[in-house]
Amino acid sequence: MARIKVAVLGTGVSASIFHFPYLEALPKQYELYACWERRATETYSKAKEKYPNIKVFTNVDELLADTAIELVVVSLPPACHEEIVTKALNAHKHVVCEKPFTETVEEAKKLFELADKVDRLLCVYQNRRWDGDYMTVKNLIESGRLGQIVEFESHFDRYSVSLGSKKSWKGELGYANGLLYGIGSHLIDQAIALFGEPVGVTAKVMNQRQFPPLGLDDYYYIVLHYSADNEQLPTEVILRSTFVAPGYTPRFIVRGTKGTFVKEGFDPQEKQIAKGMKPDDPAYGKDHPDNYGSLWYTDDVVEPDIIKETVPTTIGDYRFFYRQIAKCIENNDRSLTPVPPQHTLSVQRVISASIQGSASGESVTFDTHL
Repeated sequence: MARIKVAVLGTGVSASIFHFPYLEALPKQYELYACWERRATETYSKAKEKYPNIKVFTNVDELLADTAIELVVVSLPPACHEEIVTKALNAHKHVVCEKPFTETVEEAKKLFELADKVDRLLCVYQNRRWDGDYMTVKNLIESGRLGQIVEFESHFDRYSVSLGSKKSWKGELGYANGLLYGIGSHLIDQAIALFGEPVGVTAKVMNQRQFPPLGLDDYYYIVLHYSADNEQLPTEVILRSTFVAPGYTPRFIVRGTKGTFVKEGFDPQEKQIAKGMKPDDPAYGKDHPDNYGSLWYTDDVVEPDIIKETVPTTIGDYRFFYRQIAKCIENNDRSLTPVPPQHTLSVQRVISASIQGSASGESVTFDTHL
């Protein structure tokens, strides 16, 4: 089968760490055919330095007019996602778009409706579904060893209390430039993939460090509420990110009727790629044993004898996302998408509800599911 010709829009950090390396690592499925590099000149191209055979465009419309291109990867600032994705779909390209996808649920719906109309795949890049720590948690929950989950905490905390001098679009005032739309999109997506859409949201979103611009959030604390049914106790999902977290901070804390699991540390894939490691390196995706999670569990809830166990971290692999995208395109079957549109819409809905609830000081209840 012919390889899928792909064009990457953007040559920044996101494209360099999260897209180019994984497309390059799947040579049987993909050909790195083209990229949009706005600042490229006749004598210099950042993309061509690493990929000499790639076609470089400085005009996105000219790139989209190239009929050889089958898949477009949008790795650009969020403010232009809606416009660029619309253009790509209208040019009859399959599209992978970086998160955060759009500002509102309504905008996201329109884009998925357009994808349906032109019969093309549209998928948001939620690579952290293949973080090793998250996969470990998912496997534990699905195994039943924790029992019924009553509380799930997911933290992505860092420590940075100096303003610094590094400039980027993320430091500018814009709907998607803060922490909620940024890493929050990933944490919400992970929760949606595990538990589905919640019945309500309680949230606090703020500028905790009081760095300018003050309208740009650098902290969120979100509680997703899941009601009880005949088979499941009520569940609360707590999602938090802050830059004021010196010292110890857990990544996951999961409490169930039979056990508790705690995991520290971050998935290593991003840092490994940034340091030049290839996805086919034997060490790729492997967590350090010092960061393995701890499980406290019992097999007898009537007369519990709590046992502690160290749980090795599942090896993460972001290549799975693009393997699955290739299957969708090769089989002309969008149901194989690694991130269903319904999940993306639910993520957008939770983000909007978090902003609304934080501003009003009240919980937001969903009367119907999307």
